[in-house]
Amino acid sequence: MNCRPEIRELLIEKRMRRWWNALKYPLHEVKCPPARARRNVLKLMQRYPLIAERLNLTVVRVYSAR
Repeated sequence: MNCRPEIRELLIEKRMRRWWNALKYPLHEVKCPPARARRNVLKLMQRYPLIAERLNLTVVRVYSAR
């Protein structure tokens, strides 16, 4: 991602929130199954742990999203 570090963090946060919402509310994201949303959230959390911590996301919350 080619952008300034401040903007980059905001864009990553936005992506994490999008996949978290797709996981938590599967009826809003009809085209995305919850398993794919869970996988994407976990990959983003693994790659950016500080941002996930700031958003208060944990692995336990991902698997108990419903």
